[in-house]
Amino acid sequence: MTIQPVGASLAVDIQQVGKRFKRHTDRRNSIKERLVRGRARKPEDFWAVRDVTLQIPKGSVYGLIGHNGSGKSTLLKMIGGIYRPTEGSITTDGRVAALIELGAGFHPDMTGRENINLNGSILGLPRKDIQAVTEEIVEFSGLGDFINDPVKHYSSGMYVRLGFSVAVHMKPDVLVVDEVLAVGDEEFQRKCFDHLYALRRSGRTIIVVSHGLGQLEALCDEIAWLEHGELQTAGAPTETIAAYLKRVNSDEAARNLQIEAVRDDAGDPRAGDQSIRVRSAKIVDLDGQPIGHAETGTTFQISLEMTAREPVLGPNVRIALQHESGPLVTMVSNHRVGTDFGTLEGDRTITVALTDNPLLPGRYRVHVDVFDFSGSKLLDSWNDAVEFPVRSQRGEIGQGFVQLPVEFRLT
Repeated sequence: MTIQPVGASLAVDIQQVGKRFKRHTDRRNSIKERLVRGRARKPEDFWAVRDVTLQIPKGSVYGLIGHNGSGKSTLLKMIGGIYRPTEGSITTDGRVAALIELGAGFHPDMTGRENINLNGSILGLPRKDIQAVTEEIVEFSGLGDFINDPVKHYSSGMYVRLGFSVAVHMKPDVLVVDEVLAVGDEEFQRKCFDHLYALRRSGRTIIVVSHGLGQLEALCDEIAWLEHGELQTAGAPTETIAAYLKRVNSDEAARNLQIEAVRDDAGDPRAGDQSIRVRSAKIVDLDGQPIGHAETGTTFQISLEMTAREPVLGPNVRIALQHESGPLVTMVSNHRVGTDFGTLEGDRTITVALTDNPLLPGRYRVHVDVFDFSGSKLLDSWNDAVEFPVRSQRGEIGQGFVQLPVEFRLT
């Protein structure tokens, strides 16, 4: 890896970078196995990162997203100088500090305070500069008297507190942060992100990997998406996250088809006189095809297949949606919206379309009740007829249950 100035506008310049590892597929663990099976297989080449080109501007916050094993952490380690690229080049401007693995750079038998001095020395800081920030690091970490204990006695959360505190207070030009922040408690995570905002305002460059897409969208200037070690797209956070989630949602729909969003009647005893029996409940798209999840803001349908064992005049079909945490979200029926089914006989399908789905991300259960035309006589009642997840193209986490059609104005 080349480490040299990269110009006034760039903090990191990554050109056609690849990292190859050797993957050993021979799983023989004993001498007998080796003698019986003959010569060992040659290790296979595995490219964790391949042909990635990125340019990260100075003073920016740059995010990396992708599923586990997509090459994000490997790329971070190459930027931080932990790995050397197999091909291509990485040029950086200024001192790089990396917070990638729990306890990396800590000596287990040394105290937290001693490790602060050790890490500062590794980063090339003069002793007086290290001493000037030591108390700030101790205070920020919140470790108190534990700072004088050997770090081998620290919990994973204490490691994160000390590691992050050291990395950000040594005033690096480029700070590289991996998913390790997710190990800390909620209070410390908020404290970390507040400090990242402060570093951003001071002109430092931050490169961060996280599965917290909402946090990355708010924090980052640009985001790159890696898939199987290859760059898929890079650019504005909202557009990049949307493209990534579209792929994730599509893959999940393919895996969950017929698993989470379809349920058939098992013939169990249910309330009601059973003159109408709901036989199947499905979550389907606008073409009537089963789907594994619904998306906030996108119309989907609940399809109910039922059998009327005798002619039933004007039945009232009521759908209740319940959030997985327990609260009832809403209840709708065809009578409430003025839809009359007339007389139902034999096998019929009723479809309920949730226009521009207002449900926020989470899991929801569907309960179905069928009444006669007066609404006083119960014909069938199917609790937990089907359960389905709701996802968001933008990566929001559900805060509440529904998305209201609102407008903000400034006058």
